[in-house]
Amino acid sequence: MIFFSLLLAFSQDIEAKGILSKLKDLKSRIIGKKKQETPTSILFLGDSMSMGAFGSTLDTKLRDAGFEVHTYVAGGATPYYWLGQYQTISSDIGFWEKTPKQERRLKNIQAVPKVEDLLEICDPDIVVVQTGTNLYSSLRSKRREEFENVKLVKGLCRDMAEAASKGGRRCYWIAPPESHPARFSFELQEQMSEIMESSIKPFARFYDSRKVTEFVDPYPETDGIHYGATEAKAWADNVIKDFLKYVGVEAVGRRALDPSEPFDNKSYKIKKAEPVDPSAIVWGEIDVQVRLKTKTIMPNVKSVTYRSCLVLYEYEVIKVDSGYYPYEMLRIAHFGVYNRKYTPKSRYRIGYEKAWKLMPLTVYPSISKIQMFDDLEVDFDKPIYVIKQS
Repeated sequence: MIFFSLLLAFSQDIEAKGILSKLKDLKSRIIGKKKQETPTSILFLGDSMSMGAFGSTLDTKLRDAGFEVHTYVAGGATPYYWLGQYQTISSDIGFWEKTPKQERRLKNIQAVPKVEDLLEICDPDIVVVQTGTNLYSSLRSKRREEFENVKLVKGLCRDMAEAASKGGRRCYWIAPPESHPARFSFELQEQMSEIMESSIKPFARFYDSRKVTEFVDPYPETDGIHYGATEAKAWADNVIKDFLKYVGVEAVGRRALDPSEPFDNKSYKIKKAEPVDPSAIVWGEIDVQVRLKTKTIMPNVKSVTYRSCLVLYEYEVIKVDSGYYPYEMLRIAHFGVYNRKYTPKSRYRIGYEKAWKLMPLTVYPSISKIQMFDDLEVDFDKPIYVIKQS
């Protein structure tokens, strides 16, 4: 409809402009209209907890809020199912897929799709992961020592959150609701929450579902895990409130992911954009592609106190391949002088592009103590990174 309206305007004004200039104008108007109407997209991955009322309620409320939603739910799923580094796994306890183009529910599926493939297909802005209940069996396995169980679960959660946040995407992690204590002890449930929360930082926002849920059905008459429709819907209502707050919208509406840009579509309610709170972020390893924008002036070798020094450069972030980094500019400390000699990095020119694996400077206490020259504009929000040490 948009195309035909613009085409009509084009035909009415054809005499006022040359054909070539009018076609260019028509193309720019169509592209501009498409960009304006592109919604924020979400990839929602869940296990059997999302197969019923919880998943359908969350899915519906996300769509009602204006998001483009791609939902994939597999019974029995854990990060082991979703991650491409592991073999393809089937599920015979249910599979639900709902996208803007189709919806299907299957009793079984031969190959649960991998998150890396879904990121490529759906290209979401935000990945919502509901998981954890099926990991209790791994956490209390008798085949391994307890520390090995903890290490396994930590690794699965971290790898999943890192994969979901690839390319600078946001990840929202929904941890399990409360289970009946006779099924899983409260101590075990608390341990799982702590493992998950510590493992997924700094890749994802952690939502502890146990704080808003209570398993009220009898056990063993029920499985002690899955909620009835009333309780499941209440759980989903609490999750959606936190999620909308997290992405910066009110109960109805959506906004662009850039926290510095207020959402200005008048068809939705508007909430003033909240900036990223750097104090709430646990900075960690990132894999980024950058372009040099600003350099600290290189000191004279004779002014370096202890034979070597760091210099601070500022780069434009081209792409975040892994890890979490929300800003457009990134500061990296390089050795500008080493053992009284200028380094190759001291000769980098503005516009130089490079891909690096980086770690926060604070991770390396010995490097942090080295004299650093910094004449960039003061910015206390952004952390300083260094190239990851082998």
